[in-house]
Amino acid sequence: MAHAIGVDVGTTNVKVALVAPDGTVTASASRPLESRRERGCAEQDANALWDAVRDALRSLHDAAPAAASEVRAIGVCSQYSSIVPVDDDVHPLAPMVLYWDQRGTAPSWAVMEREPDAFTTFIDRHGVPPVGGGLSLGHILAFQHDQPEVHARTAAYLEPMDYVNARLTGDITATQCTMFTSQMCNNQKVGVTEYDNELVRIAGVDAAKLPPLIAIDGPIGPLLPAVADDLGLSRDTVVYAGMNDSHAGAYASGAYREGRGGLAIGTTAVLLDTVDDKRIDLDAELVALPAPIPGRYLAWAENGIAGKAVEHVLEHIVYAFDELGDHVTEDNFGALDSVLDAVAPGSNGVLFLPWLAGSMAPKVDGATRGAFLNLSLDTRRRDLVRAMVEGTAHNVRWLLPTVERFTGQTMDEITFFGGAARSRGWAQVLADVLDRPVSALAEPDRAVARAVGLVALARHGAIDDDLDAFVRIDATYEPSPSSRSRYDEMHVQFEAAFGALRPIYEALNGEEE
Repeated sequence: MAHAIGVDVGTTNVKVALVAPDGTVTASASRPLESRRERGCAEQDANALWDAVRDALRSLHDAAPAAASEVRAIGVCSQYSSIVPVDDDVHPLAPMVLYWDQRGTAPSWAVMEREPDAFTTFIDRHGVPPVGGGLSLGHILAFQHDQPEVHARTAAYLEPMDYVNARLTGDITATQCTMFTSQMCNNQKVGVTEYDNELVRIAGVDAAKLPPLIAIDGPIGPLLPAVADDLGLSRDTVVYAGMNDSHAGAYASGAYREGRGGLAIGTTAVLLDTVDDKRIDLDAELVALPAPIPGRYLAWAENGIAGKAVEHVLEHIVYAFDELGDHVTEDNFGALDSVLDAVAPGSNGVLFLPWLAGSMAPKVDGATRGAFLNLSLDTRRRDLVRAMVEGTAHNVRWLLPTVERFTGQTMDEITFFGGAARSRGWAQVLADVLDRPVSALAEPDRAVARAVGLVALARHGAIDDDLDAFVRIDATYEPSPSSRSRYDEMHVQFEAAFGALRPIYEALNGEEE
């Protein structure tokens, strides 16, 4: 019986899952990835990324050779708004530029200075204006203008999922979905397979360097024979069109079902829902991007740093190694649920602002930073830890009504996934702060890779395409009435803190933005 492999390429690691037709994950693996960041620049070694993917895929055959021999389909998702230039043989010509990288902001703004109608044309046709800020259009323009020797040798500029697919098959392709942040497609309808000539002209992008577009849900082709043999997979294995990790998260959480929203908390927090048309809210930085399903759009709301904020404080403050001593532990999150249980809701009055890298939706401000507020002589370390988790939940609560106004739909169910969903305490805090039931996915760490594998099986015709039936909930957490008034009071001050501290952050950090 046909099996599939799902590949999830994140910023910090690669995860792969070998998926059976009943949704069982027969084997899985992960490999770390390293990034380089320095004042506006952010890069990753694309060859190292491919090596990590290949090594993780090899391990699936080692762990489950019989199931691996049945693999007939592969699906890949990845983080996005990251670009790597490749030659005709899919060899990287420069490091992959990540979504944090700001070097393309100036040439993007130059488009609007040069073309008076650029803003309205991009809004009307694509949905997002050419403002740079880490979008792939800016990355492409930066290569084209600032690294002409690389641009001259480039066959195509690829997003991570399309790069991995090209390494697997030898075919350079992309889709309207994977190229969303390159901003070269007319998104007034889903399923286009040509770039918009007017958008290309206005942006001044070299169209010869854009990868050919295929159907959003179509096959790319079989594995290269050498790659198939190296991975221990059948040469008949078909690789299907890629998607970004938000698309995959919507499948994993069942967010394509009416009334259900997805909440991913990993490095960042993202709220997901679906709508039937192209729309955008520039003030709140909300956008409906084409989904890998004909006629559907994914309402995407990036809430900003979340799990990474908690991880940062645990690693560099709670369990730090420095002149004050060696407090390092093997698992920074090992005691998290115990602390959450030990501290009452409200964290002894401490309020945490999670904007360590600037705020995103529903209010965007790159100069804003994080803080612990209302510390007293009664404050203890464990109060700070619970306050961090509560702060990420307050940030999601701040965003939730904006998303519901944007979609015109209420999220009666919220499915929680990502690394943070391993914590039952975090799920309960979310339910209490949001005052909504929160359902945590089973095996949340590999849920996205599993979902991509299931999509590949459905596209291959091995299973029915109603993937909601495969959503697996570990537990549902109901909001506690006893904490409602406390969280209501603190949330008012959470939102007030953003406006009150904004002038201070602008004075301290405005030059860095």
